[in-house]
Amino acid sequence: MPVPVGTLARDLGTSLSQTSRLGAELHGLGLLEPGEAYGTYRLGPEAVRLSGRAAAPYARAVRYALTLAAHQTGETACLAARCGSALLITAMVESLWTLHAPADPGDVVDEQHSAMARADRSHRPLPEDPEQIDTFESTIGRCTEIAAPVLGPQGENVAVLAVRLPVNRLAQNGFSAHRAVQTARRSIENAIAQHLSARRPLTEAPVRETVPTAPTALLASLFILQHLAAGPDSLSGTARAVGLRTDRAQRLVDSCVRAGLVTTDNKRTRYRLSWAVHAWHRRATVPALERLGSPLAALTAERTRTCVFLTVLHGMRSFTLVEHLSSPGAGLRMSPWRGRAHPIIGSDGGPVLVMDLELPEIAELFPPRYSRLERDRFLRRVRQVVQEGAISMEPFDDTGMQSVAAPVRDSSGAVAAAACLVGTTEYFATDGARLEAAVRQLADQLSQLLQYPSAPGSGQDVPRPLRECRREQEP
Repeated sequence: MPVPVGTLARDLGTSLSQTSRLGAELHGLGLLEPGEAYGTYRLGPEAVRLSGRAAAPYARAVRYALTLAAHQTGETACLAARCGSALLITAMVESLWTLHAPADPGDVVDEQHSAMARADRSHRPLPEDPEQIDTFESTIGRCTEIAAPVLGPQGENVAVLAVRLPVNRLAQNGFSAHRAVQTARRSIENAIAQHLSARRPLTEAPVRETVPTAPTALLASLFILQHLAAGPDSLSGTARAVGLRTDRAQRLVDSCVRAGLVTTDNKRTRYRLSWAVHAWHRRATVPALERLGSPLAALTAERTRTCVFLTVLHGMRSFTLVEHLSSPGAGLRMSPWRGRAHPIIGSDGGPVLVMDLELPEIAELFPPRYSRLERDRFLRRVRQVVQEGAISMEPFDDTGMQSVAAPVRDSSGAVAAAACLVGTTEYFATDGARLEAAVRQLADQLSQLLQYPSAPGSGQDVPRPLRECRREQEP
């Protein structure tokens, strides 16, 4: 959501003129972009790209862990990370109950006595037995929170995982929530350990010659953030990689640590991006799909004479975010689905939305009310879309209709939505190939909007200061 410059100035404690100049400079680097209203800014393409790149190694593990916790408890599962003095929600899977405890990416956990805040402060060496890591519980107002820290290989606090639920359901779901938090925490910690063990040694950071004309502090800081988004590195390795003197790199890294963008392990040997930045691209995805994806969906619906839907995953349900309906035939009408959730087994984009997960994981999360035959048929469809990149199918329970769907990927490379074209089976029998090509094109266009491929290093739309400094660094 765009924020007025006046609000930024108040929150930062700076003058309006200083904030305006800073906003203009950040806009020039692609970290901010103007909102629709005059004098407002929102996250820019480079910030979203940076966020997605940092989250990419853990995106699948986080999705699975939170979905599993929400599935086991029926409640909201979320992840949070420290950003300076604030604790920010970075990812969540929301409860499907009408009455539930919310946790939206970007929200601040501002209650210092909450379970999440206490778990975040529980810095201590990693015990030999992972089961010894405590869970914390708090009840504030009518919301109960059960949380545990997510630790790195050296025992450093990387994030906090929690389940939130209304206090009236604590007796029913409290025990399962404690167990689910521990299970999900370990799943993410395993993903962290596997990723870090595969990283290059500290001594193998690529060397870049020092830039003849020194970049500004903001630009040099952005180079550091871009480098650390690919994985942790030492100070000396980071300085070599971005072409800065070690003393200047130290000052800039320290500034990034104070700002909450960079953190380090307990031994201060490696620096990495804070997981708080993962919230940036997740916060931007749904508004971008609604704002930028709706016109593309409308154009596709007009060109193909089909109904077009953009759906996202809510737990193990498909939620319709954008729709454009056309008449499927004289005297017929499609029911609207915008703003409604549907069981994933009968959703046009269902197999697409879970294609990042492994088949055993999907089977574990599959709603138990369906038969094994229905589950296996759904898993075959998931396998098909993984292999082919799109899937055309008739719904399980809607005779006469057919759909074709393809994945929309965000800046982390994870499936963020499904683009779906729906029409009659007769129409698909004669125009199926053209409709599949159309949905693939729509999904690719939407993915480009979310991934910002014109960000630094990939084309002529790179912000000018960044492009010029990059050019100076070419060998």
